Amino acid sequence: MTSNHTTDGALGVIQSGVATFFGRPQAPATDLGGALCAIAGVPWDEGNAGRNGANMGPRAFRDASSWFFGYDAQRGHDLWSALPTVDAGDVAVIPPNAARTMESIADHVRMIRDQGALPFLVGGNHSLTIGATQGAAATVSRMGYIAIDAHLDTARDVAGERLSSGCPTIRTAELPNVGGANTVVFGVHGWLNPRDQVEMAAELGITWFGMDRIEELGLERALAEAIEIATDGVDGLYVTYDLDSTDAGAFPGTGTPEPGGFTAREALKIARILGQAKPIAIDMVELAPIYDLSGISARLACGIALEMLAGTCEP
Repeated sequence: MTSNHTTDGALGVIQSGVATFFGRPQAPATDLGGALCAIAGVPWDEGNAGRNGANMGPRAFRDASSWFFGYDAQRGHDLWSALPTVDAGDVAVIPPNAARTMESIADHVRMIRDQGALPFLVGGNHSLTIGATQGAAATVSRMGYIAIDAHLDTARDVAGERLSSGCPTIRTAELPNVGGANTVVFGVHGWLNPRDQVEMAAELGITWFGMDRIEELGLERALAEAIEIATDGVDGLYVTYDLDSTDAGAFPGTGTPEPGGFTAREALKIARILGQAKPIAIDMVELAPIYDLSGISARLACGIALEMLAGTCEP
């Protein structure tokens, strides 16, 4: 591992040298040095059905993360002691070739999983999940999937492109050891969920929770039900967190901002609960910093990641 010099000060973490995720030491995905978690960037934005810009997400996330400590004062928890974590660099992407890029992502996830570590991918648009779930599913007998997302993402294709950001849920449900019964989308809202995607979700047996239903049940009860469905009879859970599920007022830096989403506090709570479900792999997608010059979106993304990782350490 290669360590970067950091100084914890009153104003945050002052990092010198090469920026890494949360100032964690660098390690290649081929040799994580015994780390329990590896954070990797996926600067991918091809096959995008919305606005471009998510390919700059990993870089913005790295920069913003340098201001965060690994200590939770409210809970007295030292995250990096409990979960030794490395920055595994960026996954190689091939912009003209989505299929080869998905293979690269899948290989990266498998490599990290084979070393007994938790892969945490920072995107990049949501199509990267197609490769990541392939890689994670190859390491277990049966895998469940839960997406925190404003959109169903169950399009058969987008103008013939099957590896689009509108397709990660359907491509995952089609995996032989996943299926629709253990596939859940949580947080659906807005006017960008067409009838054909609703019908496709029903055809495949995919469960989805709209914001109206979540409000009716209460956030924690609804999320508990979603996790129960996704984990029923499986030996591994994949979590994908699409940041456009957060209300556009709290998270403008995304390719498809939606009003009426989760508040920042709700997003953090969801992340902690998902971590407690002990996923075998996680991705966080659709941070597009060019749409938010204030940087608050990147900082909220960092907070969501920290909460989810901290949740994995809880009993």
